[in-house]
Amino acid sequence: MPRQPLAAMLVMATLSTSAAQQEGLYDPAPPSNSAFVRVAGAPTATLGTRSVVADKGAVSTYVVIPQGDVSVKAGAASQKFRVEAGKFYTVVLHGGKLSLLPDAPADNRAKALLVVYNLSNLPSVDLKTADGKTTVIQDVKPGTSGNRAVNGITVDLAAFAGPKSLNVMKAVRLERGKAYAVVVTDTGATLTASTTTR
Repeated sequence: MPRQPLAAMLVMATLSTSAAQQEGLYDPAPPSNSAFVRVAGAPTATLGTRSVVADKGAVSTYVVIPQGDVSVKAGAASQKFRVEAGKFYTVVLHGGKLSLLPDAPADNRAKALLVVYNLSNLPSVDLKTADGKTTVIQDVKPGTSGNRAVNGITVDLAAFAGPKSLNVMKAVRLERGKAYAVVVTDTGATLTASTTTR
């Protein structure tokens, strides 16, 4: 049996190790009939039989939910929504009412996905660089969301109401292939990296 050159064996071992490491980067795929649902604007909520918790002003993790009707309860509000398999949603509590917003999937691994939710009483909010010179997401109305895929970068961001900066999020590291949610409330803005739980 001919011997393989040492260099070739090292390359093969490196490729094998790299493939194994990449397999570990991603969770096993959820059942094909699943949707992904999270909550914004409520510190605790129930999605079907699942309880979710979110830090103050942030979004919860996405929860894997079977497609079809799901009952949602947050605070004194409760409502039933229909979700479709393979899609992402955020249930927002705004003004004491629940609504279901479709989310864009973070399926472009060359870009980072930014989503802004306006859960304030402001008539419109924009997400810009902190100096106000570059608009990233524009004119997000109350109770709605806006999104944009951007390059991977570390940048200072701020939510704006007209020319007024609501607060500055310093040195935000946006990684390619990942999604981030900015929730704007009457007390400021909070950025959360999007995650999923079973």
